[in-house]
Amino acid sequence: MRCANCGGSLQEFRALRDYSEQAYVREHKPRHTRLGSYYRCAREGCLRYQRLGDQNDGGSFPEPEK
Repeated sequence: MRCANCGGSLQEFRALRDYSEQAYVREHKPRHTRLGSYYRCAREGCLRYQRLGDQNDGGSFPEPEK
């Protein structure tokens, strides 16, 4: 899929893996309760998540605390 955070280039995406990722998406996308339709960009360092087939329906996870 195309990733808006990676300059619109094609990237591999993976399913949301853990509860914290799912909880974050559920909080920010309450209308879409089917979390299986959201994927995260698999490129190292990218924080983008988006719905399968709709790159405009997504957002970014917060930067990790250092």
